[in-house]
Amino acid sequence: MEKFENILVELRHKFIDIDYDGDLGDIGNEIGVVIGKHIEKDIMGYDIKDFNDGLKHGISLSNGTHK
Repeated sequence: MEKFENILVELRHKFIDIDYDGDLGDIGNEIGVVIGKHIEKDIMGYDIKDFNDGLKHGISLSNGTHK
């Protein structure tokens, strides 16, 4: 749980302090940089797959494409 909370805190600070206008790719990059600093290399594939699955699931729930 500590790792999760650390990621959330850093993401909050990152997006409050962001100083440019970007697009979804920029948002993804900023999230990836923060998450990448908090996960171990030996379990990275598992965590990235979970993150990607969760992201796709959340998008599908909110845009009406969920199956």
